[in-house]
Amino acid sequence: MCMKKFVEISKEEYQRYCREKNIDWLQSIEFSKLRERLGARCYFVSLKDGKKNEISGLIFSKNKRFDLVMINSEGISEEIFVDFLVSSERFANEKGAISYRILPKVVRTVRDNKLNIIEEDDLSWLNDPLLKTGFRYYSGFKYEFDMDVNMHVYIKDLAELSKDDVAATYNQTVRRNLKLAEKKGVSICEIEECDFADFVAILESSNLKNGISTRSEEYYHDLKACFGDRTRFVGVKFEGRIISAGVFILSGDEVVYFEGGSLQEYRKIPASTFLQDFMIKEAINAGAALYNFYGITADYQDSLLRFKSGFRGKSIEYAGEYRKRYLIRAMLNKIFRK
Repeated sequence: MCMKKFVEISKEEYQRYCREKNIDWLQSIEFSKLRERLGARCYFVSLKDGKKNEISGLIFSKNKRFDLVMINSEGISEEIFVDFLVSSERFANEKGAISYRILPKVVRTVRDNKLNIIEEDDLSWLNDPLLKTGFRYYSGFKYEFDMDVNMHVYIKDLAELSKDDVAATYNQTVRRNLKLAEKKGVSICEIEECDFADFVAILESSNLKNGISTRSEEYYHDLKACFGDRTRFVGVKFEGRIISAGVFILSGDEVVYFEGGSLQEYRKIPASTFLQDFMIKEAINAGAALYNFYGITADYQDSLLRFKSGFRGKSIEYAGEYRKRYLIRAMLNKIFRK
């Protein structure tokens, strides 16, 4: 009988694994390339039973801070999944980590549009062994928006929907705003890299209002270079000017609305509603099972949640964040970096 072993694997072997599995975009080869461009080191790891690859994942580190984000448990037994996570902690420790974060893509709760729980899973099988290993738990159900990794997202199920009937599933406000946008004469456009400065300016206009920092233009060039055709930068034009825009990523069986915004001076034109409807229909055409509006907060009165919930989906809270610090090593690292 073969003993399971936790090992590093080549990028090529991990790429073959990714082709066979429904992995999150934050576990993709493309994301590893992006992290490397941003100065991180990437490790491709696997739990193997003999030659059989039970589960593989991407761990990245920067400044000795290690992360394993949105690792998917789909099709994996609880025992093997936990074995992989616990083994990954030993790996990070051996590599000299001063901290290690694990953010599993495991559903904890499903909530309605007022964030009342309608489904809840007992994740003691996941929590107990990680806490025993020295991790601390932090909920993904937060009252502030997270620009890092979102463990609380809003998702619309596209199964059995067509582009012709999907609008009937939206609420009255969204349907009314779509008619208004059409009446105003807005149109969709693809945003080319030469226009990324305008794209960033649109993000800044929205982010300043919400107190959120904006990434550099270079980041989006890197994102496009790494993800290629799996990412689209799409805008809404009004009288020849792009007034709303977003970046969308194809991730397994879902389309992810990663980030977007609108120029505040045109806020009376519901361009963002028009953009979301267009991309939902594009996702249906591409055969995607889900449309992921991405992050939301734990405040059901938050304007971002109210906007996204108008498209009639559901709130998904993933397991949360498990964080471990190696205190002595972290203290020594701080001393010697001074």
